[in-house]
This record gives sequence, C-alpha cells and structure tokens, in this order.
Amino acid sequence: MLGGVVPAGGASRRMDGVDKLSLDVGGRTLLDRVLAAACAVCDRLVVVGPSRPTAVPNVTFAVEAVPGGGPVPAVAAGLDLLDDADVVLVLAADLPLLTGAALRMLLDALVDDEVAAAARDHQGRPNPLLAAYAANRLRVRSAGLGPGTPAAALLPAVTALVDLGPEATLNINGPEDLERARALVEGRGVRAGDRGTPPGGRSPARRREP
Repeated sequence: MLGGVVPAGGASRRMDGVDKLSLDVGGRTLLDRVLAAACAVCDRLVVVGPSRPTAVPNVTFAVEAVPGGGPVPAVAAGLDLLDDADVVLVLAADLPLLTGAALRMLLDALVDDEVAAAARDHQGRPNPLLAAYAANRLRVRSAGLGPGTPAAALLPAVTALVDLGPEATLNINGPEDLERARALVEGRGVRAGDRGTPPGGRSPARRREP
C-alpha cells in the first residue's frame, strides 16, 4: 500500500500570519493542489495539522500528540495512521506546482536497495519533504527523533536524488513565491534569474548520519 503524509501545521510567519495553505493558486488552494497531485498515486492520504476544507476526497486529518514540534513528529503521527503502508510519500503542503507525474519519478527511483528517493532542491540537496520512503525504515527513523529535529534527519545515509525541475519543487515561503506560482499557472512566465535548475534525472546523494 502506498500512503502519503502531508505535514501542514506551520505558522506561515512569512505570510503575515495568513494560513498560506488556504491561499488560491489557479482556482485551488495550496493544500488542495498538493493533495490532488498525491491522490493520483497514493492509496491513502493523511494531513497532519488543523482540519481544513478540501475538495480532494478520502483525506484524513490528524494532529500530533504535542502540536508545533515541526515536520518530524508530524510525519510520525501520519505514519501511525498508515500502519499497512509499504511506501510513504512525505510531501510539504506548499508545493502548488507538484504533479502526479513528478511523484511517479520519485517512486520509480525507489528501487533495489534504495530506502528513500528525494527531490533535488534549488541548492542541490535532497528535500526530505518531497520524498518517497520505504515505510518500515521511515517508521524506525522517525520514532527516534524528537520535536524540533530538522526534517533532513528523516533521510537515510544514502538517498536517491531526483531532479524534478524548478516548477515541481517550487515551495511557497513568501509573497514573491506565491506570485511566481500564480504567474506560472496563468502562463505569464517568470522573471529571469528565478531559482531552479532544469530537470536531469537521478543520482545517489550521500548524507552523514546524525
């Protein structure tokens, strides 16, 4: 079974306290855009954070035992509801241009002895919140990590690195990112120099164990 966990409990400080996941991009909220991409490949979806309206069916909302501890305990809480999953996608909730095709690229990279496959971020590093994991290994790893732990600690020492391109990896941190996403969806193009690299396949990313 393929499950999806979407940590969605952030405070949106760079958006002046507005719940950014309710913001509109191309007629859908940020959250619904991520959920729509995920439901194309996932059997079950768990959003960890406050319950919000969604047009995507069969989504379960959950909260951590102690909310506010960051994405690591959120992932652990989501895994508790996906105890029969073999593979889990962990997805940030603010990726408005994510597609099912991009997620299939991550899943295709999770082969042989790989236990995780993560998208390459704009600095060339694996993004732990846009990644596919072998569920059992992720359960063990997340159980040993506490609140406030950086999300990168979820990644194993060797992670397949997948270049999904600048659009699928665009996350909304501030108003300029929101405007860029809206421009891309509306076909208005973007300014020269916007971050991102062209897509280019996968390679192993080696991390030092924490």
